[in-house]
This record gives sequence, C-alpha cells and structure tokens, in this order.
Amino acid sequence: MKCEITDRDQRIDDFLLAKLSSEDADAFEIHLFGCPECFEELRLRERMVKLIKEERVTAVEEYARQRSPQKPVGLIKSIADFLRLQQNIWIYAGATVVLLIGFLMTKILLKRDASEVAANFAESPYLESIMQQTFQSSDLSVSVISPAIAENFDGQIQFRWEATKDGEPFTGSLDLKIMNNQGTPVYTANVEGGAYVLTQPLPPGLYYWTLEEQGQMLYLGKFFFQKPTQ
Repeated sequence: MKCEITDRDQRIDDFLLAKLSSEDADAFEIHLFGCPECFEELRLRERMVKLIKEERVTAVEEYARQRSPQKPVGLIKSIADFLRLQQNIWIYAGATVVLLIGFLMTKILLKRDASEVAANFAESPYLESIMQQTFQSSDLSVSVISPAIAENFDGQIQFRWEATKDGEPFTGSLDLKIMNNQGTPVYTANVEGGAYVLTQPLPPGLYYWTLEEQGQMLYLGKFFFQKPTQ
C-alpha cells in the first residue's frame, strides 16, 4: 500500500524530537509498523541522530532554534546548516595542521640535509691511504699543477698538469675522473693538452679525482667544493 503521509520528513523529525502529541505519536508508531518506507527512513534518521549526539547534538538543536524560532526546522536541515557553519572551523584547523606538519618536516629535512652534507665532507680512508703515492706507467708520468691537494672551490674548477713520456712532453689524451668521498664516479672526461676546466656545479662535499691512461691510474688528488656564495 502506498504511504499516505505527504510530509514524511517533517513527521519523522517531529517524532524523533518529541514534538508530536501523545495521540499523534501513538498513531505514527502504528503507521510505522505497516509502512516499510517510513520505517526505513526512521531507522536512517535514528542512526544519524546517534552520530550527531556523539558530536554534541545539543549544539545542533540550539542552532536550529536560533536559526528560525518561529518556524520549525527539520532535523536534517538543522544538521546540514550546523555542519556548514562548522566547515570553516575544520578548514582552518586542517590548514593549521598542514602548516604545522610542514614546519616540522622542514626542520627534519633541514637537519637531515645538514647531516648528509657533513657526511659528504668525510675523508675516505682507502683513498687517503693511496693518495700520496706516485703513480706512473713504464713510460708516462704526470706532475699536477692544480687543483692543489684539499683546495677549496665554489665555482669552476681548473685542472692543470704536465705529462712526460720517455722524457718528452706528452700532449695526448688522458681520462679525468671525479669521484665523491665514497669512491663513486660522478664525472668523467677524456682530456688532452694538459688542461681542463670543469664548469658543471657539484653538490657540496669532498671529491677525489684521478688522471688515468687506458685504465691505469697516474695521479690521485682531492679537492673540496663548497656551496657557491650568493
């Protein structure tokens, strides 16, 4: 049978808020047992009321009375209006939380970055142990002019050296390799003429570099690259 109640929402709201007279409330209860539509709607409203009570339902009812003291306001409309009223509060609270998290993450990242940068300047025991050795093949030797050992840079780096082969000046090509303080290659180039300028910026840290011929190390040195000054 089709439900004959035309103001179902208002009737259910009045029933839940105890606004119906005892006779109307009894009649509506009898109607509920024979009307699946009203009964299901009532169950939905009861669940919503339970949730709202957990979120201070008294504040919702107070807002509803202030909103329209002369005209009844449906429970659902009161809840919706109240939640809309609170929306900005939650937005501000959310923004505050986001900013706070961002601030804390920034401090953590800065601290971590500082720790990582400090680690980048630590010497490599292995490379340090062999850096002062003299490297040469049977017929090729290298004398480095720059960079000096442990020289500091904050811009382009000029590599200069003199090579001799069988006692004569050598102007052929060599392999220049730059490694970080973990020994991992970060830059390589085939160079000749006794000079090479590196314009590529490097992350701050300690770097080792070599000159090699056909995979044989002829020289091992080191330099520091600092953050460029603004």
